[in-house]
Amino acid sequence: MEKKLKYIKRYLWDILLFSGMGCFSYFLLVYYADIPPRYQNRLMTFQAFLAVIILFNGVGLSVKYINEKLSMYYQYFLKNRRMLSVGLITAAIILFGSNYLLLISTKLLVGLPYPFLLKDKGLYVMLGVWFVELIIVGQFMLNRFYIDLVKLYKRAEELEEKTTQARYMALQNQLNPHFLFNSLNTLISEIAYNPMDAIEFTRNLADTYRYILYCQDKHTIPLREELDFLDTYVLLQKVRLGNCLEIDNKIEDKYWDVSVPPLTLQLLIENVIKHNIISPGKPMKVKLATEVLHKETWLSVSNPVRPKQGVISSGKGLANLAQRYKLLCNKEPIVENNKDSFVIKVPFLYE
Repeated sequence: MEKKLKYIKRYLWDILLFSGMGCFSYFLLVYYADIPPRYQNRLMTFQAFLAVIILFNGVGLSVKYINEKLSMYYQYFLKNRRMLSVGLITAAIILFGSNYLLLISTKLLVGLPYPFLLKDKGLYVMLGVWFVELIIVGQFMLNRFYIDLVKLYKRAEELEEKTTQARYMALQNQLNPHFLFNSLNTLISEIAYNPMDAIEFTRNLADTYRYILYCQDKHTIPLREELDFLDTYVLLQKVRLGNCLEIDNKIEDKYWDVSVPPLTLQLLIENVIKHNIISPGKPMKVKLATEVLHKETWLSVSNPVRPKQGVISSGKGLANLAQRYKLLCNKEPIVENNKDSFVIKVPFLYE
């Protein structure tokens, strides 16, 4: 409720600003441009000021709406200053066009000849009004831009923190005594009975840690690399679990270069292994697929539910993933926990 009131208050201040600019422009253009004095009093009516207020608010709020829709791309504008300059020039042109339209509409209203022609006095006054408005709007845009810029850097810092937490959690899970004990026992057995398999197991174990360290400076990573790492991670688990874990990858090749947060798939598969019974009698098949939600393509990970007894979920992994998605694209994963199946859907990140 408080956030909604703040949003309404912000819009009311914008309406007040645009209304003031409109009245200021109209007053100066009527009295100091090239409109004959005999028409000036006829133009200073409540209806005329109301029409001007509606015009300026319509233009101003439309530009504000477009600006808010583009606010997620401020990072792109900062990297590409030419695009930022184009945006500022566009705002200046819109302001000039609004004043010119206001002046010729006033001339047409009183039936002056050559309404589209600007005489010296009218041109100078309109340019003066336009210059003052540029200062006001420029200051307004600059202030709003820096507010959004601060928010952007704050989100970047939060994302860095959440990414670090995710990397730490992944490393912690792979370094916990239980995992290392099982891995070393498996390695000893493989060395004794299958030396070649022991070499492959050691290589996969090293690749697991290498990938976690590789992701330490990355906020997003191509799905292709996540899938390659998932193959390595599943091979490690299969040595311990046997051929009871299968990944059914139905994701089309065209999505493999789309980005996701690092360690997303490993986290989701690890959750499946942690919370479900997996045995030769009850093998686990995890399906990876794509699904269109709200005209956007999302990644879907689903598995049958066979809950282990006595396993308590902290929920930290999924909570961290949700927070990272919130910071990256202002969206959160969708979880569908049914009696027979568990499905989690995450959006692709298009950079």
